[in-house]
Amino acid sequence: MKTKYQTHLDSTVVLTSALMFLFVVSNQNLPSGVFYVLCVLSLVVWGANRKNIQNDPAAYSNQYKTLFILCAVNLLAVLVSKIAHQHLSGSEIEKAARFSVGLPLLMLGMKYIPVDKLKHCLWGVYAAVLYAFGYIFYLSWPTFIRPETTDVYNAVSYGVITLLLSCITLYSIGVPLTSKPRLEKTAKIIIGLLGMAGFMLTQTRTGLVAFPLFLLLGILLAWKDKSRVKIVVGYLVILAVVFAVLFSMPMVQNRVELAKDEFLHCVQVDPIANTSICIRLQLWNSAIDIWKRNPLTGTGSNGQYQEELKTHALAKGLVSEYTANDFGEPHNDYLQVLSSFGLLGELGLLLLYFAPAWIFVKRLIQSKQVAIRSFAAMGAAVCLGFAIYGMTELMFRGMRTLSFYTFMVAVFLLLSATHKGNQLPGK
Repeated sequence: MKTKYQTHLDSTVVLTSALMFLFVVSNQNLPSGVFYVLCVLSLVVWGANRKNIQNDPAAYSNQYKTLFILCAVNLLAVLVSKIAHQHLSGSEIEKAARFSVGLPLLMLGMKYIPVDKLKHCLWGVYAAVLYAFGYIFYLSWPTFIRPETTDVYNAVSYGVITLLLSCITLYSIGVPLTSKPRLEKTAKIIIGLLGMAGFMLTQTRTGLVAFPLFLLLGILLAWKDKSRVKIVVGYLVILAVVFAVLFSMPMVQNRVELAKDEFLHCVQVDPIANTSICIRLQLWNSAIDIWKRNPLTGTGSNGQYQEELKTHALAKGLVSEYTANDFGEPHNDYLQVLSSFGLLGELGLLLLYFAPAWIFVKRLIQSKQVAIRSFAAMGAAVCLGFAIYGMTELMFRGMRTLSFYTFMVAVFLLLSATHKGNQLPGK
């Protein structure tokens, strides 16, 4: 039995977690601060519960030791690269530590919060989706041209985060938070669809690339008892219908056609044209060139990238003068890490995505509880969604997004787990 103090602590963590979702889509500065507040609260919760033997899930936490070791590679890679280049300054160490240290730190205390209480942080997801839709709609109205969301994120990052949170909303249909599940289900469907409409208004092509993944996770969640053949056929049919509808929209057609034209012009006519797609290709080629010259440890700093553009890529004709002067990152998480921290850094990034994703996917496929599978689908969407987003956008440009990613991984790992004394009801 928890004391009033412990109960109040749990409620504070849940409320702060809900606010984290909302702040990510509404403010540039608050998410990092809230992340550190959650880390401190996690330590306080751990201190308040660690002497209570009945509530101590020590055996439960042992299953994550391998995960924490694998996730520490991210921080190790940054340290090795910086030591090799004798360049220990910069924010990269703190950024890497937010995941490698932050993940086990958040789970250290949050594991003591009953799952039936922790799941109420999802209210923050719904509030965030509604806010994002309202914000995008307000900026788009009345012309519905692509909104300028840079007060929070650029349009690409804002759009794909909105899409992710919308999918999490729909995956949560099987997790009731109130005593009126039918009304709640309807509300979640409406909120999720509004969020997707907001995503469409951002005219973000990166999200369309990730959509097949989110659809697959949704089908695996909804069709647990279907045969593999039915799942595959149903998935392909629904995917075809959805994309047929999407590509019938002039807005989507124009964006895809523009991307195709810019790509062909860059490849066939002018490799340093100052267009959206061609600039990305210039940045990617430059990042690969940087890595080839520093294969094991990279340059030791993300901040070196633009200097490399000016001193090497421009002279080699890999980039235009405009690209060299106006872009300081490669618009790709994989290539930024590869050019900055080498092969070990790339391994660290891959483990950051796929080590927790493996756990989520296993739980989604193997569990028989609806709630557990729902939270596993949410976690898989976070990890694999960011893995796809990072191919064409620098999602981890700032510390707040990495903090948000770490926070979501921690929360959904805890919510999707089952252990004695802390199980969610479900079929």
